[in-house]
Amino acid sequence: MTTLEAAVATIEAEGLDRFPYVIGDDHGSSTNALVLTQKDGVWTSFSTNERAGVEETSIRTYEDLSRALDDFLRLMRLRADEDALMSRIREKNRIAHETWQQSQNGRLDGA
Repeated sequence: MTTLEAAVATIEAEGLDRFPYVIGDDHGSSTNALVLTQKDGVWTSFSTNERAGVEETSIRTYEDLSRALDDFLRLMRLRADEDALMSRIREKNRIAHETWQQSQNGRLDGA
């Protein structure tokens, strides 16, 4: 059974706090964040966009806090995995572009 304190400790220990997130009700101006909030006894998680609007397709609901926190941690980890993957892709693209530029420079030098 995951508690709020344990979830926050896990987020910090795993370095997931480098990604914007909100647990609670104060998410009105949070951009590109993962949010977990409670209303009328139901826990809801969702992502916000660059304008702090709710991404409707990201809305998930939970009956209890423990399940909500477990899924919230899973979503935070997925965000970290996505970030790592995108970093690798950007690095490969950078290397490919540099290689292409060098080949173009070689053609110009040899012409």
